Amino acid sequence: MEFMQKLLIPVLLTTFLASCSLSPKRVTLKNGLPETTVTREGRFEVIPVVGNFAAKRAVLANGLKLVVLEDHSSPTFAYQTWFRVGSRNEIMGKTGLAHFFEHLMFKGTKNHKEGEFDALLEAAGVEGENAFTSNDHTVYLQELPKKHLDLIIGLESDRMVNLLVNDESFKTEREVVKNERRFRKENSPEGIIYEALFETAFIDSPYHWPVIGYEQDLNMMSSQDARDFYETHYSPDRATIVVVGDVDADEVLRKVEAAYGKFAAKNTPDGEIKRDPEQTAQRRKKIPLNIQTQKLWMAYKVPGSDSPDTAVIELIQGILSDGMSSRFTRALVDTGIASSANSGSFDLRDPGLFSIMIDLQKGKSALLAEQVVRRELERLKDAPVRDEELTRAKNAIRFHHYQSLGNANGMAHFIGDLETFPGKLELGLKVQQDIQAVTAQQIQEVAARYFDTKKLTVIIGVPKGQ
Repeated sequence: MEFMQKLLIPVLLTTFLASCSLSPKRVTLKNGLPETTVTREGRFEVIPVVGNFAAKRAVLANGLKLVVLEDHSSPTFAYQTWFRVGSRNEIMGKTGLAHFFEHLMFKGTKNHKEGEFDALLEAAGVEGENAFTSNDHTVYLQELPKKHLDLIIGLESDRMVNLLVNDESFKTEREVVKNERRFRKENSPEGIIYEALFETAFIDSPYHWPVIGYEQDLNMMSSQDARDFYETHYSPDRATIVVVGDVDADEVLRKVEAAYGKFAAKNTPDGEIKRDPEQTAQRRKKIPLNIQTQKLWMAYKVPGSDSPDTAVIELIQGILSDGMSSRFTRALVDTGIASSANSGSFDLRDPGLFSIMIDLQKGKSALLAEQVVRRELERLKDAPVRDEELTRAKNAIRFHHYQSLGNANGMAHFIGDLETFPGKLELGLKVQQDIQAVTAQQIQEVAARYFDTKKLTVIIGVPKGQ
């Protein structure tokens, strides 16, 4: 789950930019951010990212996308592999396959027995070896000393096409995933509410079910289901490799092409993804939970992250819940109604949700908090946001953007996310520029367009027995 959570510490921005250590080049700025003009350098497209840093993008003949950003400030590099597959590519009855397969990718291959992948990387000094699955993508990530580029390219290219999934490893990992589900969902009040929110807000869309899947589907899965999923969705034309750190882009391209270039593209289409019919009536659900105070989650339908309204929606989040002077903080936390009040858009490829999450103080009701939230949303529609409030929110978002790029893994994540969807880094960078140009009138128009009570889903968590 990825939220647009912002921080307001703009004075650190200058310090960060001063630390960018690549050789100087002239970069045109727009709204304080680099222009997203793409140039060519040999086989690479070159995209300015921040300061003097630029990403270099190349596409192999088989469709594999490679993006390299050189940063020689530390003799290390981040290596991330993004596959364009997530829970949206599943069907009802086989939910959780994408996440389940993330676990299976750490099993043995034709060339490396089970456990060898981890052992080799640990011996090389790997940091942050991990993986995660979302609705829209699955990602594998590591950070290594610069001398181990060949090692990670060899290991990752091997498991892209040579993974072995047998019945024994399948059954073992299934129990691990089921335990993870119990811990993260069934034994977590927030996990229960999160699952209920999506189940209630979406009916036909694959966003209806949780990324981790349902236990009954996990119980019915077979190792053949996993092998079929692998053969369908794991191929070079559905992958983006992002390398950030002390590397040479031309060398990385040569080595990646030598390792991955021989793999054939499968050109597997996404298939028909069901879309929900337009929501025309409010949906509500109350859930008894092992909690001491009530919880309120509200969600409005909003378009996917490629919408022209994305920049405005992100700025609305900043105005509502980012910082001590945000509207929700003043109206809910400072008044003693809530202990916390947050909001944000789930970063989804298809139309998704703008969510509001409130933890109530003891003795305060979710219905009271809901009235306050609705009042604040109506204020956004009825009156223009003051200039100083607009500036504060823009500064917070701009700092958060730069802060997320503060290390190799963060930079690689930012690039990989945008290259996977919407498909180009420069489109995501343009959103950051557009945020700085948003007007008070645009905020009123977008708030009126999407904060419609007919498109509202409300989940209230109450203490058991209340």
